[in-house]
Amino acid sequence: MAKKKNKKAKFKEKRQRLLYLHGRSPSVFSDILGYTPIEPIDGYRVEISAEEQDWPYHTVHDAIVDGWQVVQFPQLQAPFDDSGLDVVGYEFILQKMEEFDR
Repeated sequence: MAKKKNKKAKFKEKRQRLLYLHGRSPSVFSDILGYTPIEPIDGYRVEISAEEQDWPYHTVHDAIVDGWQVVQFPQLQAPFDDSGLDVVGYEFILQKMEEFDR
């Protein structure tokens, strides 16, 4: 009689991916000035580069079409002079729930 091999079953688990996009304006159709993905992987680190990047999206709308969901739109308070701030563009935070092997 042949022995059955004891294989550990793989489980799929949904994890939240985050994407920070900085737009030229608060419109989802404006050009992207900054792109920062956050992946739910142990040891993942954000890489910052001074070189021009080839981002997969040119607008927030492009990311939405690809299945990303906006979880936070830019905070639009009363007009103010932002020349002293080091923030680039209007920040959108998006999420995508995807399955990963456990």
